[in-house]
Amino acid sequence: MDHLYKYFRWLSLDIVLGAIFFLLYLERYYALQFSVHVYLALGSAIWLIYTTDHLIDAWKVSTPSSERHRFHKKHFSTLVLVGGFVLSLSLVNIHFLEVVIIRNGALLSAVCILYLMLVYFFKALWVKEILVALAYAAGIFLAPLSMTEIELLDFILCLQLAGIAFLNLVVFSAYDESADRRDGFNSLVIRLGDQKVQVVVWVTVLSLILSCGGIYFYTGNPIQLLFMSMIVLLLWVHSSPAYFSRFERFRVVGDGVFYLAGLFLLL
Repeated sequence: MDHLYKYFRWLSLDIVLGAIFFLLYLERYYALQFSVHVYLALGSAIWLIYTTDHLIDAWKVSTPSSERHRFHKKHFSTLVLVGGFVLSLSLVNIHFLEVVIIRNGALLSAVCILYLMLVYFFKALWVKEILVALAYAAGIFLAPLSMTEIELLDFILCLQLAGIAFLNLVVFSAYDESADRRDGFNSLVIRLGDQKVQVVVWVTVLSLILSCGGIYFYTGNPIQLLFMSMIVLLLWVHSSPAYFSRFERFRVVGDGVFYLAGLFLLL
């Protein structure tokens, strides 16, 4: 069972599942009803982005340090073929989406591509963790915000999720620092150093807690309880490296925080 779950994580299916759980929660939160095509679009987009990133990293290194990258290097050709198939399905699936979702999805893609082009010419602008966190949150909120009248609170909720995703990525980068250095990968932790990263983590945590607490106190917004639970778990992972570094427990719990949305659906 543990072996199967490793493959599940290496293939980024845990991240896809977490995003789908969160979209299911938002579907109920906004009292909307999405077709299976919306979930297929979100899942395939996230899987393609994460898999492409892992394949590029694996291709750069002759002998990757992490098991995930060794897996992607060993099965590089197969994963490229599977990625091509998933991309083809995604393009067909677009025809079944609402026009407003297609339009906003294209706009989000254009913004990400523009940022990547700027980074190509201005390397100092590259902060991978921020881009991934914002794109992840925007991708999950894309369909709900496309199908409802947008208020200021909706943007705040999206930014809160982006903050939690950013916290997740920084915590993971701290655990992966040694392997990233050996493989020559860049990360916010490597660029800033441990002390500054601690400041980043705690500023992010405090900002999220204050925003969640304030919004819940004044509005009773239920999603804030979900966000607070996610933050507490990530803070636990960050504060207990001796325990969570063994058997990559930090990945299981760190990515598992996004499953909490599925649990909150049952409440």
